[in-house]
Amino acid sequence: MKTFKKILIVMIAMVTIASCQVTDEDTVAEVASEAGMIINVVTTPTSSILGSPEGGVDLKDAKVNITNAYLDLTVRLSSGNLDNISKIEVVKSFNGGAEVSLGESTTLPYNIVISNLTDLLADTGVVESDLRIGDDLSFKTKVHKKDGSVFYYSTSLGDYSLVVNCSSNLAAAYSISLSSGVYTCTVTEVSPGVYYADRVPFFSNAYWFEFTDTCGVLKMTDFQYNPGNQLEGFGYVAANGDLVWESVSVGGTSVDGWDIVMPRLP
Repeated sequence: MKTFKKILIVMIAMVTIASCQVTDEDTVAEVASEAGMIINVVTTPTSSILGSPEGGVDLKDAKVNITNAYLDLTVRLSSGNLDNISKIEVVKSFNGGAEVSLGESTTLPYNIVISNLTDLLADTGVVESDLRIGDDLSFKTKVHKKDGSVFYYSTSLGDYSLVVNCSSNLAAAYSISLSSGVYTCTVTEVSPGVYYADRVPFFSNAYWFEFTDTCGVLKMTDFQYNPGNQLEGFGYVAANGDLVWESVSVGGTSVDGWDIVMPRLP
């Protein structure tokens, strides 16, 4: 299979209002000084929106029969205190649309559990028949201070996204055959459809990489090498479970448009 459709995952749109926003670029000291505390958001591995797209239709247009819709999200206090905080609020938006309040609390940890699609989509104006693979239901954490100021914790500090996807089960050991020898690559699931591999194809050194699986279409997203060397690669999951990578390139190296098959080991 030399040709396949590259699926573009809908990226999180930033919500802009008249407030302050704490980003990953701010230092921990700066965040603690402005917001008075540091939080982090964790979810269970079962938090996902998964389903099966209808057959005979382009994936981007196919309706999705949802088989799992679940969120178990906890906002935790990492440092600081709530002395100057009036409440913690979790908001959601669908594909970067209007912000909807999901819930709020005056104490931490704050746990939200939603076990059905209707409640997950409530007040977004979206129903199951509207959903397509790659749609994004994102969650942000807002901190309301007693002085009336509001802070958003963005990206890894306080965000989480449920991306509509197919079920995926690629966590396993795979073989990589190079001229220098045969190596084993262990793939583990980070979150639904997102994977960590402990060895990059084409390198005998064990650099890790991450990739996504969107209904059998693979995309390399990050890796350990050198920030100046960009990794690009797409692929697909073969019928026998092998990972087939096509047109893999690493900037500044001889790896340019290379293909490789990673057989799944028993």
